[in-house]
Amino acid sequence: MASFAKSPVVLMLICFYFYFLPALVAQSPMSLEDNILPIFSSSTQYFGQSDPEIPRNKVNKTNFGLHEEYTWDSLLDALEPDEKLFFLQRHGEGWHNVARRLINASYSDWQCHWSIEDGKGDIEWFDAELTPRGHDQIAALSTKIRTNDGFPMPDKFYVSPLRRTLQTWQGTWSKMTDDTAVIKENAREKFGIDTESKRHSKSFIKKHFPDFEFESDFSDDDTSWENDKREKAQHCRFRAASLLEDIFEEAKDDEQVISIVLHSGIIYCLLNVVQHRTFVVPTGGMIPVVIKMEDTYKKYPLNDAFSDFDSWCPANLLTKVGASKEEVLNDAYIDYFDSEEDHAEKKKLFEAFIS
Repeated sequence: MASFAKSPVVLMLICFYFYFLPALVAQSPMSLEDNILPIFSSSTQYFGQSDPEIPRNKVNKTNFGLHEEYTWDSLLDALEPDEKLFFLQRHGEGWHNVARRLINASYSDWQCHWSIEDGKGDIEWFDAELTPRGHDQIAALSTKIRTNDGFPMPDKFYVSPLRRTLQTWQGTWSKMTDDTAVIKENAREKFGIDTESKRHSKSFIKKHFPDFEFESDFSDDDTSWENDKREKAQHCRFRAASLLEDIFEEAKDDEQVISIVLHSGIIYCLLNVVQHRTFVVPTGGMIPVVIKMEDTYKKYPLNDAFSDFDSWCPANLLTKVGASKEEVLNDAYIDYFDSEEDHAEKKKLFEAFIS
């Protein structure tokens, strides 16, 4: 038996089983763990928004941030085989973006009561549609795209299933292409508790937006949204990585330009996943990013993926045993702001609320 154990073949098998196989599994997309996904990166070379050396408020957005030494053609020519140019487009202003102001609700009243309602009076924010201003924002962006010299038309279009993003895609792209967009569940906003993040059924979307296609496993009912559970950044980043993996696998090598119409929360998660600096995209805005899918994989943690209503409603948060001001600020999620100044004002108001 001892001589058998010392056999070179046996020793090789033991080494492979205990040392090499686990490493291979960890690097493989076929791992039994669903949260093993590719690593993604983004280039800092082409756009001011992506360049950490340029202050965010100094980015020249005249040509969507493209540096003057590049043209769209030269950028595409410079892309590596595993890189693609993504246009991450945020929907135009929706009724959920302005509802709290229009109904004159305090932040606490909005979070703890009104955000979980479908609407008030003539204002509906459940799966919110675009406001008139939102339609105007999208018309202006569409004009900017059409009049931009050499703008690269996307080879593939993707869109969130929520009404405001479907309307945004129609207002932006429908007159510029005969292609349509594929509805992707993972392109949706951070979801749960508030009704603006709940989508309509697939049959409703088919009836009211018949020109869109659906990804193959799109469910009829919204099986993700729950009224007592809120998606946190950790799960959102996992979704963002899953979305990117799907797109890279679906797109052919010569399909270099990808458009996704989506939301501020998932845009922040995507930028985080591709190791891009945080950059505010206002309603009706769009940010171009060159993204690379690496040939290595990692585990996207999901041990802190969701929070509950106590983390959503500040009045409840303040009653949590041992909850500090810092925890309250970190747990509360407010995403209806369009600029860094708005985010600073939000934090100032919220700190005043809990002081």
